[in-house]
Amino acid sequence: MAPLISPMPGSALKRIFKLHHEGLDYALKWYPPVSVEETDPCQTEQRFYQFLKAANIHDNPFALGWDMDKRLSGHQSLAWTSHSLRRGQPTRVPFSVEGFWLESTRIVILKKPSSCRGIPLRESSVSSLLDAINTFILQGIPDSLREVQPLVSFWEDELNAGWQQIIQHCLTACSTGGLDPNVSLKDHMAWITPGEFTFHNTIITPEHSICFCDFDQARWGDPACMIARFFSQPDFLAKDEYLEPFLNEQDSVPGKDPLLAVRVRLVAPLIRIELLLQTLFPAISWELGDLIS
Repeated sequence: MAPLISPMPGSALKRIFKLHHEGLDYALKWYPPVSVEETDPCQTEQRFYQFLKAANIHDNPFALGWDMDKRLSGHQSLAWTSHSLRRGQPTRVPFSVEGFWLESTRIVILKKPSSCRGIPLRESSVSSLLDAINTFILQGIPDSLREVQPLVSFWEDELNAGWQQIIQHCLTACSTGGLDPNVSLKDHMAWITPGEFTFHNTIITPEHSICFCDFDQARWGDPACMIARFFSQPDFLAKDEYLEPFLNEQDSVPGKDPLLAVRVRLVAPLIRIELLLQTLFPAISWELGDLIS
């Protein structure tokens, strides 16, 4: 019987397919072509899997092969968790960092994958994150939406005023918590991230452990921003109470920023605002340099 190929459920852009052949399921992923100026997601994902293999990290669906000419990759197939979580799977399962994240952060300190992009400017400090969001909000409504009067009124009369209060609250909290918002994140405290570290890229295995997939945007990042994004996705906003056990487990990560928990709590509301604005205006680049220019 010929192999059966169908779009993978949950693949919004229809770039991941389910391949059923001889009683087994696999995942096929296609990477759209990119310009020479752009970071190639196909190469990024291949190199990240090479890093995982060299680092003996085997908790994730493994890559079976690559066709760089056709820009295809084949992977072990597992079900995504986001649907399982909504059906009432154990709520604590996704918030453990045992396995992949602990092992990867231990190893990358000694063996950093050079192919991954560096920390985005907006994540280099708390002030940079504030600046990125502030710059976008101060630019006002995009021209294409100026005729939507309720949105213009909300932006000018409520969003701006509320955002300024958030900035002041954040700066006051930094002072109270002994955190300088202008201090840049030290390189050795950065974590490796798939780029889209979200529920829809998180997998619950049959053994009720967790693993992750989709590494075509892998890069270095601020762990506080990474954790805050994981718990702040607009389509699946986790309860704040689930954050505490996750933060408690960070104590076993070597070289952890002693103020990590403080920074997570500070940046979480900022990240939620950023994610909501990204949802409303998906074409906007959130690189700080692009916003300023």
